[in-house]
Amino acid sequence: MSHSIQKNGIQAEATTPDSSSLSPSSKKTSLRLRIREIVWDSLDRSPEERRLIFKLDIFILINSTWAGFTYFSKNLNSNNVSNAYVSGMKEDLHVVGNEYQTFTTMWTIGYVLSQIPSQIIITRIRPSIWCPTWELIWVLVTFATAAVKTPHHLYACRFFVGFAEGTFYPAVHTILGGWYTKRELAKRASIFFASAFVGSMFSGYLQAALYKGMNGTGGLEGWRWLFIFDGIITFPMALWGLFLHLKGKLDANFFLAYYALPDLPSNTRVRWLTQEEKQLARQRMIDAGKGQDEPFTWVGIRRVLWKWHFWVYTTYYTFFICSENIGLYMNLWLKSLKHYSVPQVNTYPTVINAITIVTTLSYGWTSDALQLRAPIVYFSLTVCLFAALNLAIWDGVPFGLKWASFYLTGFAQGSGPIFLTMVNEMCAGDTLERKFILGTTNSVAYAFNAWIPLLTYNTTKAPRFMLGNSVTVGLIVCAAVTLTVAVVLQRRDAKNESDSESTGGEDGVVRAWTPKTRV
Repeated sequence: MSHSIQKNGIQAEATTPDSSSLSPSSKKTSLRLRIREIVWDSLDRSPEERRLIFKLDIFILINSTWAGFTYFSKNLNSNNVSNAYVSGMKEDLHVVGNEYQTFTTMWTIGYVLSQIPSQIIITRIRPSIWCPTWELIWVLVTFATAAVKTPHHLYACRFFVGFAEGTFYPAVHTILGGWYTKRELAKRASIFFASAFVGSMFSGYLQAALYKGMNGTGGLEGWRWLFIFDGIITFPMALWGLFLHLKGKLDANFFLAYYALPDLPSNTRVRWLTQEEKQLARQRMIDAGKGQDEPFTWVGIRRVLWKWHFWVYTTYYTFFICSENIGLYMNLWLKSLKHYSVPQVNTYPTVINAITIVTTLSYGWTSDALQLRAPIVYFSLTVCLFAALNLAIWDGVPFGLKWASFYLTGFAQGSGPIFLTMVNEMCAGDTLERKFILGTTNSVAYAFNAWIPLLTYNTTKAPRFMLGNSVTVGLIVCAAVTLTVAVVLQRRDAKNESDSESTGGEDGVVRAWTPKTRV
């Protein structure tokens, strides 16, 4: 039977007999193992590695844990603004003109400003301290949102909510990339990302329920209760993350000790991993060709900026993020029709989030099973391009096709974690580059997304948005072109590395700055 050999992070097949010489029982066994690997990739590992991966999945990934549940609550909050707007906030705060777009812009400004500094700081401060601290700040600002009296109050709250959120998403992707190998990473990133859209979908149903059941309770409008509820369910998660660092002194209970970020294999202090498991985790990363952790230095940043990864990956992600706005305005379209109740306006668009959840998980499993990254992203861009074209044309497009096109935008966002998996893998040998680019892709993308919707999706043009939908078509095309550039450059680098190894030369691409991390 064939077996795999890991060398410099590239999977290579050992020499095996011709398949025709294999017995039927061998073929049957191989097929069974392949199916098990596709269902869940740890099922064919050694007992020790299965136990390690199981613990990582439970304590890092599953949505009841800190990272997944926290991401769920953050996207619940983001969608709360949209749902609150169509559920009475517009009238209560006297929102006029393009002020609704400004709410999103203020959040984006905060989000952009915090990401790159945060990614630099976590090379010096543990993510398990840094992220929960900002989570607590996020909770306090979310509570304050329920008390706003004017649009300007909401501007300030959205800025600080975005600033706190900016520390979270790239940090978690950094941690995922630090613990999981190429065979495992895409589906875990997709599961984590999908948890956000559970929050997005839940927000519509929650707003509908609060509008019916709590509007006027305690003298507060139903949309204000939406933010109060969000803060209540998130507050314990912030405390759980911080309590991990008191465990040794206070002997906190089981749950407080076990639900938090584990940092990275090189510096983790969690007690749910044995010393043997921590050493196995470090060895897995070495075998996968991942470099040693490196703190921020200006020399290191100059090294990162000299390579194409930063420029091309960041450009692609900017086009990608700015093209995602097209599906956010379905509730404004439904409200303009004046045929639907407030609960219906809030709940019908949640189907987009349900589609995103399904496609995200499908992308993750398919990507890891077939070891494909770019083709998955191309597929999502193609579906979203079809939807964007229909919404850009608008006049003459049947009502049902408009409805379907809004729903088809749910195919796009799930390819985001697949792309970030590609970044994690291509930059694996240089950990500083990996952390920095995971921050800059998000930060630069949302820097542009802070002002582009103000120009292209002016709320006064709802629900037609001819300019915005047309610009989105162009952004999707630009994203596809940039992704093609990245794929060509990746193949060129892989060929150069292969040629270098075949001639016995040094692996100059990575080894030049990570001499101690390759085996």
